[in-house]
Amino acid sequence: MATQIASNAEIVASYLDSVLRKDHSAIERFFDPEIDYFVNGTSHRDAELRLPPISAELESALPWLGHHKGQAGVRAFQDTMHSNLDVTAYGPREVISEGNKAAAFGWFRLHAQTTDRTIDIAYAILFELRDGKIVRYQFLENTFDVAAAFRAGGSWQIKRSDGVHKVAELK
Repeated sequence: MATQIASNAEIVASYLDSVLRKDHSAIERFFDPEIDYFVNGTSHRDAELRLPPISAELESALPWLGHHKGQAGVRAFQDTMHSNLDVTAYGPREVISEGNKAAAFGWFRLHAQTTDRTIDIAYAILFELRDGKIVRYQFLENTFDVAAAFRAGGSWQIKRSDGVHKVAELK
């Protein structure tokens, strides 16, 4: 009896489900030992110019963002992330796959542990796979809403073409 090989789309969907379950064995099961794992960008411009660097302000506010290399780097990222937030739900998602690449689009529900706020955030993830393992992971999310979930006080002022606008203070 032949063993059925999972498609890249099935691998991606299984990985996303493991995040919701906080399955710590997922790193070894789904990621290549030398995984390049990007969350919203890099600390410095990457050599291939695929991603812009994260601003110093964003890196200061959400220090788990950036480039994480290898399974140990992904494990450190997830430990830091899970000590700050919980992913409590996924909305409908679409996973598409072609060749050695797959992409996932959807939303997830984030619960910020330090502020007790819950917010729904859109995401897009690009996966590159080889031999059934993820070798490159590029995650993009709505960082404004993520930062707002962790905001402890004060107001933000945003300058647009029609003037300066104050983002509502926390209640």
